[in-house]
Amino acid sequence: ILLTFTVAILLQLKKYIGPPPSSNCLTKQDQTWHGGHPASTKSGSCWCGSADGYCMCTPAVAIDIVLYSKSSDDNVGGRYDVWAVRRGDTGQLATIGGFVDLGETTERAVQREVEEETGIIIPDELIIPQSNNKKENQSAMKLIGVYSDPRRDNRRHIVSVAYALEFSPNVMTTKDGSSVPKAGDDAKEVIAVPLRDIGIKFKGDDWYADH
Repeated sequence: ILLTFTVAILLQLKKYIGPPPSSNCLTKQDQTWHGGHPASTKSGSCWCGSADGYCMCTPAVAIDIVLYSKSSDDNVGGRYDVWAVRRGDTGQLATIGGFVDLGETTERAVQREVEEETGIIIPDELIIPQSNNKKENQSAMKLIGVYSDPRRDNRRHIVSVAYALEFSPNVMTTKDGSSVPKAGDDAKEVIAVPLRDIGIKFKGDDWYADH
């Protein structure tokens, strides 16, 4: 009776946990992420290890930062530029960003990626709350949103946490002390795109993925 009961329980559990990883999981197709631009019908899929066949069905986490500053030709006030990088692989414009490292917060990832791609050093106090006072406990960096459509990036399913932060040369510096952002890491160049031109002069395929 006990054996029969145990078998019955295991059969019920199998309905919920599904079958163990199999050799079908180790095909070349399954080991390649299937992302897809929003215009594509492709959806996200899982990555499976070639050694043990374990499938890790979780998306990658990334950050994007809309770094903006007052335009150099702002004589009337209210004109801003958005700092963007030109990717070395596709040649398209993209917001500054990258993947979050294991054990890293998204805020620290912003700090690291901005320095790697533009040379701009963001002080801790601009991204990490410095006060226990709830009214004062606010970061200068503001959350724009979280973007998680599995089709948003052709490489794989990537969830991006997007922030906005004003670049102030009198508060921030650059690694070379010039206060002028310069391309580093995998960025081909760093350019200041007039906010008023985004969606007009710079639109569609000028931008990588859904940036």
